Amino acid sequence: MRQKEAGHGDTIVTRVNSLPGYLRLHYFFLSAFYVSLSLFFHNKMLPAAAIYHFPWEVTSGAVQEGDSIRTFGRLSCYQPDKSRATLSTQHASEEHRVVIHTSLVEPFNPIIGAQYLVLGEVENAEGVGLMVRARVLNCIDGVNIAQLQKAINEQRQFFRERDCKAGDAAQPTDIT
Repeated sequence: MRQKEAGHGDTIVTRVNSLPGYLRLHYFFLSAFYVSLSLFFHNKMLPAAAIYHFPWEVTSGAVQEGDSIRTFGRLSCYQPDKSRATLSTQHASEEHRVVIHTSLVEPFNPIIGAQYLVLGEVENAEGVGLMVRARVLNCIDGVNIAQLQKAINEQRQFFRERDCKAGDAAQPTDIT
């Protein structure tokens, strides 16, 4: 006698119940593992989403300690003994340098003069000031930096417009 399948969930249960015992056990262990991973990541165990900041914004103090950021620059110096790299960028006739702590991304093959994109958290280091503790450090040599800057500005404009629309929708209208 065939069971009537009411919905998608019932279909899965029927299929799982038709599996041999050892496969059913694997399925339930994997399901429990997936649920526990979902709960783990849902409970804010991951760092906050990083916002793009231009290197001149990092050096000017527009970011604070603990912020998750993304920035970019040309690798001008690497000190493996100190797990420290320096990214530099030219902007408005000034050279801006951002110090990167590289212990979490080592070993990596540094290419002096290549463009890098870094994702990490800002921290205050003695004798250095603000420094980015890198979670990700990617060589992006060949990327059109002017286009990257334009894309960052477009993304910021989009977020401003979205936040403005959300703020307008949240405010009640006055009917008088």
